[in-house]
Amino acid sequence: MSSTPTSADSSGVLIPTPWADHEERSWAHVDSETVEAILHHDLPAAELYKLDTRRILESQWHIVDLQDSTVSFRSVPSAVQIYQTLDSLLIPLNIYFSILSVHALSAGQSVFLPSYFFQYLNHLVKISAQYKWDAVLLYHFAFFARRSSEMLNGDYKGWTRIDVDLMEELLVQHRKIPETPRSGWKK
Repeated sequence: MSSTPTSADSSGVLIPTPWADHEERSWAHVDSETVEAILHHDLPAAELYKLDTRRILESQWHIVDLQDSTVSFRSVPSAVQIYQTLDSLLIPLNIYFSILSVHALSAGQSVFLPSYFFQYLNHLVKISAQYKWDAVLLYHFAFFARRSSEMLNGDYKGWTRIDVDLMEELLVQHRKIPETPRSGWKK
């Protein structure tokens, strides 16, 4: 007998539900409060680092350090310090999208939902190649906030849109200067 969880489709046929036990393997390192914040669309973009196993301990920046009987608070770094590179954002963003996908799909969202997220990830990669990273990060935070408010109403398609207004406001003036190739040929 198969141990794969199943659910009945509209005709009563049992179909496997691959996401039923997925949570345990994919994001077991994420605390339940953070998962709840994601599912309620309350997690700010600046806190995505809480989903990255490489940074999970850093989510406790506010904890007191005791050193030589001296009490000191760790300072919380800025978003630019936390997300210094594209991968420092993409890795936790992928976990975020995984959590949303599994739960939203099981609640009846379109099967195309993951493709909405993939389109946004592609957009981020493209703009990070064209614009300075600090500007891309600001764009992402603003874009993320807009999508979070839309998702409260069950609308996930906003992740597929290119926000031209935000791009004009936050990116256009921060275009990267193309590197000129060095000529290696001497005559």
